[in-house]
Amino acid sequence: MPLRRSLILASLACLAAGQVLAAPTQERRDEAVYDFYVKGFRVGVLVFAGVEAGDYYAVNGRFRSAGLAALVRHVEYDATVSGTVKGGRFRPERYVLTTNPGRHQKVQTITFANGVPSAPVQVPKHELSSLAVNPAKQVGSVDTLTAIYATLRKMPVVEACKGSTVIYDGVRRARLTLWPADGPDGTLACGGEYRRVAGYSADDMKHPVFPFRMSYDRTGGGKVEVKEIDMSSIYGAASLKRR
Repeated sequence: MPLRRSLILASLACLAAGQVLAAPTQERRDEAVYDFYVKGFRVGVLVFAGVEAGDYYAVNGRFRSAGLAALVRHVEYDATVSGTVKGGRFRPERYVLTTNPGRHQKVQTITFANGVPSAPVQVPKHELSSLAVNPAKQVGSVDTLTAIYATLRKMPVVEACKGSTVIYDGVRRARLTLWPADGPDGTLACGGEYRRVAGYSADDMKHPVFPFRMSYDRTGGGKVEVKEIDMSSIYGAASLKRR
C-alpha cells in the first residue's frame, strides 16, 4: 500500500474513532526519507509521513533493510499511530506495528488511555518476555513511532533540542534525551542520548547508553528539520541521513 494512501487511512481511523476535528482546521503535513548507515555502509531506509490537524495527529512509518544487509536478512517494520498533540507534546492513543508484512507477519497493537499504555495485543499471540515491564507503570510514555516523528519532524526552531521522552515498545522502557549543542559554522545542532531503562536482559544492559548528535537544516518560516544524526550503535558508528 502506498505510503500516502496509508497515511490517509490512518487519518480516517482517527475520525472513525470519534476524534472529530474542529472546523476550520489547518492541516500540517510532513514527509521524510532517511538512509541508515553503519560503518559507512547503507543498511536501511526509514520513511515517515505525518499529518496534524487541530489537536490530533496521525503518522505512518516504515523501516526496511537495504543494501547488502537486505541480502543477508530482509527486515521490514510498518507502523501507524494516532493521538493528540498540544504545544509540541504528543499523546498517542493507538499504535499498530506490523513486522515483516506478508505471509509470516506479526502484528502488535498498543492502546493508550489517559497517558497509560495497555498490555500489547499480539497476532499471532505469544508470551511476552519475563523481563517485560508493567504497562500500567508507564504513564506518560509514547510508542516508538511517535518518538521518531516528534524528534525528526519539521518543527519551530524554539522546539528543537529540548526535552526528554519516555518510550514504551510493549516490552521495554527507554528514555530519549536532547540538549542544545554548537554546530559547525553556527548551524543548529543537538546532543542527545538513548538510554535503556528497564525490560532489557543483563547482556543488553552492559551497553545501556547510546549517545548521538543531530544537525538541522532551516526550512524557512522559523522552522527546522533534522538533516543528519551521527550515533553510536551496537554495530559501531552509525548515521541517519535525510534525502
